[in-house]
Amino acid sequence: MEIEVERVETVWHGVRLWHREAGRGWPLVLLHGGGGTGKAFWYQLQALSGRWRVLAPDLPGFGRSELVPGVTQIDELAGVLLDWMAAIGITRMALGGNSMGGRVALAAAVSAPDRLSHLILLDAVGVHLPDVPILNPLTVPQERYVAALVRDPAHYRKTTPYRTLEDAQELNAGRASFARYLSAAPIGPDRSPDLKRAVMPTLLIWGRHDQIVPLAYGRALEERMPNAELAVLETAAHLPHIEEAALVSHLIADFLERHSPG
Repeated sequence: MEIEVERVETVWHGVRLWHREAGRGWPLVLLHGGGGTGKAFWYQLQALSGRWRVLAPDLPGFGRSELVPGVTQIDELAGVLLDWMAAIGITRMALGGNSMGGRVALAAAVSAPDRLSHLILLDAVGVHLPDVPILNPLTVPQERYVAALVRDPAHYRKTTPYRTLEDAQELNAGRASFARYLSAAPIGPDRSPDLKRAVMPTLLIWGRHDQIVPLAYGRALEERMPNAELAVLETAAHLPHIEEAALVSHLIADFLERHSPG
């Protein structure tokens, strides 16, 4: 039986921001990548809401959420997110993110570690590896776009939660916002992130076949973060939460249960 997911609007400093939400319990906030919306975590909203309060925001400029005036860089979204969550009563949370959303989650972990009980990074950027290039998905030709993101495009087309015309319209608008953020400050690894500040238990989930942010970045984060563990998915690429939704949900549930916030 499918769990009912609520889509909630918040007016924050005059800006309309939206998130999807299901369940009760400790808050688990999951952030989509630059080519997505909060609906990217549809399967985790379904699978994890029996135990946790799962929220999947549309980051500013994506989905239904409006851009925030004066916020032009991806890392600046971390402060917006933390203030937005506080506005709806969430002052401490487990925070996760994929790709661009992982970058935002990591920025929040480094800037405000007391606000995070757990950190979950799925194929995210966080260290500088000069010999391992990161591929900007916006530079991939349209006919190769899906193949660059996932290991098995046919499987992805069967499992993607993006099914409607509204989804397509929101994804297109989001890609334009992603391009706008990148034009102000290209997303890339911070050459000197203070990863030691991210002291919370950290789960790294990586698709072995990721062409966008290769597995070497996951291994480097595992080495450099104080309390990180890495799970490598043999049958996934850049979108493991969709490609291997059940396995990712299981990994997250096991991680949260082993490191209970008490």
